[in-house]
Amino acid sequence: MAEYDDYETLLVKRDGPILEVVLNLPETRNAITYPMEAEIWRVGKEASDDPNVKVITLTGAGDLFCSGHDLKEVAAGYASEGKPSGKPYRIPGLFPLWYCTKPIVAGVHKYVGPMGQDLLSHCDFVISAEGTRFSFEQARFGGGVLTYSPLVFQLPMRVWKKMVMTGGWFDEQDARRWDFVQRVVPREDLESTVRQWAEQIALVPMQQLIAGKQGIHRQYELMGLVNMATVQNVVSGHGDPEDKKFFEMVMSDGLREALKFRQEGVDSDIAKI
Repeated sequence: MAEYDDYETLLVKRDGPILEVVLNLPETRNAITYPMEAEIWRVGKEASDDPNVKVITLTGAGDLFCSGHDLKEVAAGYASEGKPSGKPYRIPGLFPLWYCTKPIVAGVHKYVGPMGQDLLSHCDFVISAEGTRFSFEQARFGGGVLTYSPLVFQLPMRVWKKMVMTGGWFDEQDARRWDFVQRVVPREDLESTVRQWAEQIALVPMQQLIAGKQGIHRQYELMGLVNMATVQNVVSGHGDPEDKKFFEMVMSDGLREALKFRQEGVDSDIAKI
């Protein structure tokens, strides 16, 4: 039986047929680091191989679900090399969590940054707490456009364009309207609702769950999803001199000041979907 007690950026615990996974870097608002990405890939693989796991739940510790990618980590590479950190945070093809065979139910609260949204796009169901902001503001400076992401299939085209071309954002009600999330609940009910969904899914026989998920994913791959990585190899959101200035400011003045610079002149009402 798999052991889940040696993760550094995640809290992982199996409770019956449900594997509970928690993003656990609350001191940095669960910003996704390269080590966290590696552990997310790993837990998906280990859960796929564990016959005792039928469903995975994914939540975030602390004040919010996930602020996005760790910009300080990216800035360290950008400031020294003029490009994002040399560590590849993607392998060729889709995010490995896409190939996890077990259903994943995510629960999000308060804020979901770009990389957090990409993470959700690889989950099967998403429950949102009231008052959650789904943000792509990082697209202005400091972030690629995630052209390889399943988000392109999950959001309306003009919504997706506004997200990546204006650094847009939407709220949980918009997310529900587009079925990007399946339920919106009070914050105090989030974890219990995620658990209820997981328990309902766990009633379905394992072989049927796996066959259904793999079959649906394969259909989307045949519709073109698997080619998203090819687009990313040609088009990258990094490389502009203004990006370099932003990352240098992160290193010299701190993230807070860099974020103020990024927000200069921005009309949040126009950026809202």
